Amino acid sequence: MVKSFYYPAHQLLLFGNVLSDEVGRRYLHLLRLLEEGGADAAKVGQTYGSLFCKLAAVAEFYEGEIVGDAWQNYLLDRILDDVNPFSLKATRSGFSSMTKALVIAARHDLVILQKLFSLNARQVAEKTRVILQEPNLPAWDTFGSFTGEDKSQKTLIKQNLADSLDWSTLVEDLAAFYARVGVDDLSRYRAFRWNRHGRSFEVIRDVDEQRLENLIGYDEVRLPLIQNTEQFLAGLPANNALLYGARGTGKSSTVKALLTQYGEQGLRLVEVHKNWLSDYPLIVEALRHRSEKFILFVDDLSFEAEEVYYKDLKALLEGSLEARPANLLIYATSNRRHLIKEFFSDNAQPDDAEISAWDTVEEKLSLSDRFGLILTFTTPNQRHYLEIVFGLARLAKIAEQLSEEELQRRALQWEVSHSGRSGRLARQFIDHLTGELKLPKG
Repeated sequence: MVKSFYYPAHQLLLFGNVLSDEVGRRYLHLLRLLEEGGADAAKVGQTYGSLFCKLAAVAEFYEGEIVGDAWQNYLLDRILDDVNPFSLKATRSGFSSMTKALVIAARHDLVILQKLFSLNARQVAEKTRVILQEPNLPAWDTFGSFTGEDKSQKTLIKQNLADSLDWSTLVEDLAAFYARVGVDDLSRYRAFRWNRHGRSFEVIRDVDEQRLENLIGYDEVRLPLIQNTEQFLAGLPANNALLYGARGTGKSSTVKALLTQYGEQGLRLVEVHKNWLSDYPLIVEALRHRSEKFILFVDDLSFEAEEVYYKDLKALLEGSLEARPANLLIYATSNRRHLIKEFFSDNAQPDDAEISAWDTVEEKLSLSDRFGLILTFTTPNQRHYLEIVFGLARLAKIAEQLSEEELQRRALQWEVSHSGRSGRLARQFIDHLTGELKLPKG
C-alpha cells in the first residue's frame, strides 16, 4: 500500500494543497502506519480514531449529497475547492487558454488522486481491524449528510469523477466546472469582511439580506446609485459613491440591497473598516485581476479632527499613483456631509502663524468632494414617515388588520415615545406591531 498510495501522494505537482490540511495529513499518516512492518497498534488506533472523528464531524453536518464514503467525499471537495494554477487559469480564461504543460500536470495529479479515492473506507477499516485485533471497528462509510440529496453542479462533477475509470480524461470537464462555479470563496460567496490581521477576506455567510423593492421611500435618491452600479457591472465608467444622511434613513440597507439585486451578475461586497483603509494596496492586489466586480463598503464613515485615516481615503479615491482597477468601486455611508469633524479652531485666520492653515482646512473639507456620486438621505417629515409605515405594513400583510386611522395613530405614538423619525424607526414599529398582532391571544 505504501508504494502505490503513500509515496505518490507526495508527488502532486498542482494539487498538493488537497492533502495539506489536518484530515489529509492524518489520512496519509494512517496509510504509512498501516504498511509499516510491526506497526504500533496504539498509534494506529489513535490515528484511525482521530481521523474517524474528523470525517464524522464533516459528513454528519454536510450540506449536500455525500458522494462515496466520508473520505472520498471529502477528497472530492478538496479537489474542487483547491486554488492552484490550473483551477485559477480555468476560472479566469477557460480550458482553451491552458498551456500543454499545465494540462499534462493536471492529468498527472488526477491519476494520483484517483488512486487515493479508490482506497475506500472498508479497505482501510479492514486493515486497521487486523492490526488492532478489533473485528467490530466501524468504517466511515455509513455517515449521513445533514441535508441529503443535492443536484448542484458540484455534486454532478463529483459523481462523474466517482464513476470514471480514468480521471485524467476528465481534465476538460474539471476545467469547465472551475470556469462555471469558480474555485475560491471570492467566486462562491458574495459578502466579505477585510481582516487586517489575517490579511484576508472573511466570508460573511449570514448576510443581512435586503431587497430594493422592500425599501420604502427614497426611491428617487437611490436611482442614481442603481444606475451607477449597473454601469459598473456592464464594464462602463462608474463613480465612487457617498451616501450621506441622518441615522436610520436606509443608507446601509441600500448598499446591501444592491448585493441582493446584482449578486448573480458577479457583484461582491467587501466591508472595510475606516481604520484599515491603508490596506487598500493589499486589497487591490488581491482583486485586480478577478472577473467579479467588487464594491468596498465603508459604513458609518467619519473622522475625528485628530485622526489622519482620512488621508488614506483621499489617496484611495483620487491621487494615488496606482490606478483604481476597473472591477472595484468604493461606496461609503456617513452621517456627516463633511466627513471630518470640524471645530471653530479649524477656521484659519489670515494672521495664523501656520502658513498652511488654510490648506489644512481645505484638505479636510474636500474629502467628500472626491466621491463622484453623493446621495443625500434626509430625515423624513411626518408625511414621508407615515408613507414608509403604510408601505411596510402592506409588505408585512398587516395593513388590513387595522384601520388607516388606527395605524397612523399608533405610528405617531411610537414616534413620540422614540426620539425622531426615520425609516429604521418605522421598521421597528412595524416589527413590533406584527409580533403583537400575530401573537396568540389568551
